[in-house]
Amino acid sequence: MARPQTVSDAQILNTALECFLQHGPEVSTETIARQLNVSPQALLKRFGTKQKLMMAALKQVMLSTSVPELLTGPDDRPVEIQLTELLHQVSEFYIEMARRMTVVRWKSEDFQELMKQYDEPPPLQNMKLVADWLERASKKGLIRKCDFRGIALMLLSSLHGAAMLTDMLGHHPSGHTSSAYVKVLVKTLLHGIEAESSLLHKPKQRAAGRRSRLPANDS
Repeated sequence: MARPQTVSDAQILNTALECFLQHGPEVSTETIARQLNVSPQALLKRFGTKQKLMMAALKQVMLSTSVPELLTGPDDRPVEIQLTELLHQVSEFYIEMARRMTVVRWKSEDFQELMKQYDEPPPLQNMKLVADWLERASKKGLIRKCDFRGIALMLLSSLHGAAMLTDMLGHHPSGHTSSAYVKVLVKTLLHGIEAESSLLHKPKQRAAGRRSRLPANDS
């Protein structure tokens, strides 16, 4: 009778991930096995090679799972609130992914091998998810019709690039917190794509306020 597995694949992958993140791709299978109280041979029997174990451990959690609002939203709240909430979650996702990509950053062959695990590369999947969200927001009248895929790429590149640089430098390259950076990104973007109907009353209110502060005409 075969011995029951006392350590699950999920436990192995979680432990291996932390070891790769802490020690890099050169960490030994002995180190990983020691953390799990199993033999290195048991790991290799389960996953084949250390390379395959690393690829399985680094495989990305999908953005659609981490940010389910990308599939269900938007709702009827102001688009600035929703987009800020959404991109804050996407930013947190990319911060975690940047930690994982650090392991294979200087090995392009490893990164290419990682991408082969997917039918469609995650960056393209993520761009489509955000573009679809923006298109639904446009249909609800929250933003203008625009190049949704182009805007999605702009947003994701801004968040992914910031996450990678933060991981490399040890601090956010712009000097912002992650949350503050997202707010700047959203406010800047919405100047270009927010629906005109949602902007009509805002300038009038500001203009009325300025007129009320003007001195009375003495003539």
